[in-house]
Amino acid sequence: MLWGKREQYYLWITAYIPLFLIMVYRFIDSLNLFGNLKNIINFLTKPILELIVVLSIVMFSYWMYKIMINWLLKAEINNLENGIGEKFAIRNIKKLSPNDYTFFLFTLLLPLFSLDYGSFLNLLISLLIIGLVIIIYVKTDFISICPLFFTTGYHVYRAIISQYPKEKEREDPSVRIEAIIISKKKYLDLDDNYRAVQLVSNIYLIVKV
Repeated sequence: MLWGKREQYYLWITAYIPLFLIMVYRFIDSLNLFGNLKNIINFLTKPILELIVVLSIVMFSYWMYKIMINWLLKAEINNLENGIGEKFAIRNIKKLSPNDYTFFLFTLLLPLFSLDYGSFLNLLISLLIIGLVIIIYVKTDFISICPLFFTTGYHVYRAIISQYPKEKEREDPSVRIEAIIISKKKYLDLDDNYRAVQLVSNIYLIVKV
């Protein structure tokens, strides 16, 4: 079953949780609200507090990543494991290049270094920019670079896939599909057969048959 826009919004909002939390922490810290906490706990110096905050954000974000990706893909994985889905062969495969992730990393890191979060206005502007970026991702069905996949054990590849024998492909090369495939397996053998379900656009979740 194809994902709608709602599932993509869930995916991308979850992906930016670490950034949201760091921006909110820096805003609260600029108001010196943590100063009162440090006065209560004498040993809680600024570096220790920041370390605790960063570790908490990382653990919470990873936990949310796992929950969201398992929830979003649960039905698709069950269908594939129960034999529901189209059978494909993989003709060609390669990993995504680091350049594919450049825009996401840019939108993740730029707000952290370019704005002073002592201002509520700056915080609001950053949230609006990230919201606009998420809308662009969703409108273009651009989920292949979402960090929820590679941080939760999935692997994303560019591939040529086909439902037809090679003889048919030689007669009509257009039956081959240029796709993005998502798999739990790190190494995919071109001699194996796979079952796939389309998530969005040309992006497929696959399992080995």
